[in-house]
Amino acid sequence: MQSGTQLSTGVRPRPDDVRPQPADVHHPKRRDRVLVGVNIAIGAIVAYLMLFPLGMLLFSSLKDSETKLPFQVSGFTLDNFTAIFSSERLVDVALNSFIFVVGTVSLALVVSVSLAYLFERTDIPGRRFLAPSTLAPMAVPATVMAVAWVLAANPTNGPIAIVLQRVFGLSIDIYSLPGMILVAGIFGVPGMYIMLAPTFARLNLEFEEAAATSGAGWWTRTRKVVLPLTMPGISAASMLLVVIALEEFAIPAILGMPDQIFVFSSLIQASLQPPSGLANYGQASAYGIMLVLLSLVMIAVYRRQTRESHRFQVVSGKGYRSTPVRLGRWRIPVAGIVTFYVLVAIIVPILTLVWTSLTPYLQPINFDNLGALSLANYGAIFTNPNLTHAVVNTLVISLITATLTAGFALWLALASTRAGRLGRGLFDLSFLVFAIPSVVLGMAVLFLYLYLPIPIYGTIWIIIIAFTTRYIPRGSRMIQTALLQLDKGLEEVGRVSGASNAVVLRRVVFPLVAPAVSSTWLWVFANSLGELPIALLLSSSDNRTVVVLLWDMIGESANYPEASALAVLLLALSAVSVWWVNRRGFQQHI
Repeated sequence: MQSGTQLSTGVRPRPDDVRPQPADVHHPKRRDRVLVGVNIAIGAIVAYLMLFPLGMLLFSSLKDSETKLPFQVSGFTLDNFTAIFSSERLVDVALNSFIFVVGTVSLALVVSVSLAYLFERTDIPGRRFLAPSTLAPMAVPATVMAVAWVLAANPTNGPIAIVLQRVFGLSIDIYSLPGMILVAGIFGVPGMYIMLAPTFARLNLEFEEAAATSGAGWWTRTRKVVLPLTMPGISAASMLLVVIALEEFAIPAILGMPDQIFVFSSLIQASLQPPSGLANYGQASAYGIMLVLLSLVMIAVYRRQTRESHRFQVVSGKGYRSTPVRLGRWRIPVAGIVTFYVLVAIIVPILTLVWTSLTPYLQPINFDNLGALSLANYGAIFTNPNLTHAVVNTLVISLITATLTAGFALWLALASTRAGRLGRGLFDLSFLVFAIPSVVLGMAVLFLYLYLPIPIYGTIWIIIIAFTTRYIPRGSRMIQTALLQLDKGLEEVGRVSGASNAVVLRRVVFPLVAPAVSSTWLWVFANSLGELPIALLLSSSDNRTVVVLLWDMIGESANYPEASALAVLLLALSAVSVWWVNRRGFQQHI
């Protein structure tokens, strides 16, 4: 018997019988070295984008620079922090911020939990219409939402204010802290609902049935079974909304500044761009550091909640079923309440915005004024050369930002799942940027590129860099979710067949995560259209965007009809982008 190590035919293969191997297999090590070099370069760029602005912010906060830029002052000092903590204004701003954040989160929490339970756990009629309608604010930039509510709830001619006064004898002041909470809470409902809906949808009905068998009523079952089991998801979503509310700028700025009601984000912007007087860069930076620290605490709590959520898993493969709770005689009244919420919170403000864009001046909505409607405001907008320039800037900035963010986010997600400890370290570093409010990030980028000898200040590139830095953490988490669902055995098959790491990425991984990357691109594009605080701090006559132009029209000329026309155009562009994201079946993950 021949040895097992010899060919059974006893014929040795000739050299010309050996088939040529693919070119990718001849030099896998060379291709892998190129890939390593690319990874190092991209990692350095990502670290630069994230660390340098933070360093500049800390540097600026330690400079006594009331009227000078931070790098024009020698020495370091803690005077900015001392001045802040000894100021009476800190107490007012901190109290306003606390009330605003708690009120916003509470309102959004009550509404989103109620909607998530109704849409995911009950047989409420009209779900196919009502559920997408409650998510409509996702397509409305915060600046447009604030303007719409100013028009709908102002006491002079706002339809909501007029109905409340005539029917109930109540007056509403939208330029107040409760007004800010109302609008911000409604604006925060869609994001919170998206996070909570899967939690309620996956809850096993058998837990409720067991409680019902023991004689517990609906309220008792909800209070003692449903809410405790969903509490980890609710608390995690609440912590994340606290961070979002802390950094919210457009709504408290537009609704609070007329009566000088400041929260931390609007105070920082007012300190950097005061309507009169000189900017105080040092104190603004110190306020920014404090806001970052607050956000980091909330982010840490959020991450702890998500890490420990496995202890509350209630869905198993055995015997799982999800049957809707029957509302019985309450089906129609509950559907009516949800419809009323959609009507008052979303439809009426948007319709008021559209109505105002067609009027020559502010006037109430009624049939007597139909004859005064025209497209004159849109004509004035489209013949405005400043608008044309702003539209081009906005589209270019959004397109480039979305492309850069999707590329960096894909690499960062790949590094976190396949590059070991270093990759996970960079991924965790990006979470630090997630805690930087946009107004603070805009300030840090402003100081950084006024200091560095890179001539991009006053151009669209400084806004693109700031936007990309802001959206990389969010985008990387969206793509990471898709990567975690891929079986690594697919990559191993490619490597066993002789393909290099670069070929495996190009031929196996990239095609499988392409839908998540394209969805991330669309999400970033849609959000870049309405990003106000960063664009406002970094704007000049050459790089103004549409949302900055809208801010100027409201604050400087108070021309609400033309501003409404511009807001409708921005809303339409953002709505199309968000619709396209939803059409691709994309769900936002953080």
